[in-house]
Amino acid sequence: MSFFVDIVTEDSFYENLTLGVVKLLEASPCVKNVKVERRSACERSAISSWEQKHCCLLPDDLKRFYASTDGFSLTWSLDIAGEEFSVGRMTINEFAALKRFIGSKEQQAEAESKSQDETDIPSLGGRCKLFEIDQCGVSKIFLVYHIRPDWDAEPGIWLFQDDNAAGNWYHLSDSFIKYFRMMLVHLGLPLWQYCAAGLDLPTWVEQTYYLVGPHLLPTTGKPTETISATMWKDGPLNTIDPAIFKSRDNKQRNSRKK
Repeated sequence: MSFFVDIVTEDSFYENLTLGVVKLLEASPCVKNVKVERRSACERSAISSWEQKHCCLLPDDLKRFYASTDGFSLTWSLDIAGEEFSVGRMTINEFAALKRFIGSKEQQAEAESKSQDETDIPSLGGRCKLFEIDQCGVSKIFLVYHIRPDWDAEPGIWLFQDDNAAGNWYHLSDSFIKYFRMMLVHLGLPLWQYCAAGLDLPTWVEQTYYLVGPHLLPTTGKPTETISATMWKDGPLNTIDPAIFKSRDNKQRNSRKK
């Protein structure tokens, strides 16, 4: 006789995925209404179809993520003098929204006019494939694939500021898991990607950081030094295993049959 014990619950999955950040936020006296949206996993066939359509493979960590949950959303509010303000936001776009981004004709022309030696900087032209995974204010967060025969690096995560003809690019992470951990470390505070890239924050945003996470603000180090280069380089990786949902789904199906 054999039996199976379902010891992995949906609650424990999200607790492990968020590395305990939910409990940390709930323990703060000024943080209220912490919400994590529960989502179903993506079908593996949909992921395979996406890869065939765009002629590129999803990184293993991002593939495991979507095979476990179709995107991510965690929000929280800030209590100021008894009034709640929606402030915290951690999101990863759902899989259906992972579409290729192509800039305007002007942006593409500007990108193609740049020197081909700038191979490490993303381009809105034909040298890169860009897929939007999140937004930061009016800026976009892209999963960037470089298209070059001699380029074998994994796709990275970049912040794109569309404030001029060519736009400005800021590297955030060389992997999705590291980007996800950066999001957790910054507690989903407003414009956290700007903070991680060492960009200036509006005054009201800095005040929010002082209330919830003053340690996240850039220090008096070198101007080129960013938090993303120092805070989590030696931290543990959180691995997303989609198999843990199988037992939960099977249990739900069996309960319906009864």
